[in-house]
Amino acid sequence: MVPRELVLAVLRHDDLSASQFVKDAKRAGFSWADAPAPDFAGPRARAVYAGLVELFAARQGRKPPEWTAAVGAAPAPVYLASGARSSRAMRRVLEEDSPAPLKRRNVFAFGQCLDVI
Repeated sequence: MVPRELVLAVLRHDDLSASQFVKDAKRAGFSWADAPAPDFAGPRARAVYAGLVELFAARQGRKPPEWTAAVGAAPAPVYLASGARSSRAMRRVLEEDSPAPLKRRNVFAFGQCLDVI
């Protein structure tokens, strides 16, 4: 499992690649509770990754890895929907609908974010 690929796809708004990555992890029986700690240099990517790991671990009915507690919020809001850049209304929807593990880290996505688990 290479989490960097997932995070980069999500940050590029490449929903097809991100979804396929999560489906492949599911098919391989990957446990998000055992996801490796991030090796990203930037706080933005670390926040996105930690939020996704917590979200997916919860969807599997498992506790997230302990390292997620040490990952802080992104320094500026990160919107994981491409239309949010130009739409204030979409940003508001994302801010309201975003799953808690993402929202805590200043990362915002639709509630069913990568809901393939």
